Amino acid sequence: MGYASDLGTGIVHDICPTTGYPRDDWKHLLQTTSLRDGTVTPDWDKLGTELPNITSPYGHLCYATGSGDDFVCHDFEIINAGPRGMFAVLHSVLNSETGSFIQDYGYEVLPCNSIAQKKAVILLAVGFVGHALEWCHHNDIRHSVRGWNQSADYFAIAVAQQLFPYLFKNRQGSTLALRKNNAAARKRMYELAFEKA
Repeated sequence: MGYASDLGTGIVHDICPTTGYPRDDWKHLLQTTSLRDGTVTPDWDKLGTELPNITSPYGHLCYATGSGDDFVCHDFEIINAGPRGMFAVLHSVLNSETGSFIQDYGYEVLPCNSIAQKKAVILLAVGFVGHALEWCHHNDIRHSVRGWNQSADYFAIAVAQQLFPYLFKNRQGSTLALRKNNAAARKRMYELAFEKA
């Protein structure tokens, strides 16, 4: 249960009218399936049911912008809402060890069915990173590439790779390494984010 408990849970407050997924009182989407075996959770749509979070930036701690003590961590998930289509969930949490607080820093759910919608998701991911870098700048915090083993925009690159995997292959057909500083992956991500749809 260690991994699952790190991701946190929420209590079903209502059903998202756009995606059909349950939401907690913060309007964050919740899982309808078990983290253990992928089976549908009974009564997932009942108010008051406890379900795992779909995203958990601080629980996963895969994408971060900042130092080891003060940083914004990011997470995303692409969900299939059946006939409603595909959606991207982007989520950021601010963790300040020096300030002794953790708080939500951004949460968005966007459709990602067309090429234009996917590019809009990437652009928003770039905005999440930019917002995090701005917070770092105003608080005299430098992003630690060495400490996090990733460039500051690794989150936006990972989102782009998930939405357009075929554009992130090298000449041999394997996926571009994204950790640390990959100029080719960054270039492709920015082309997708800022290219006209």
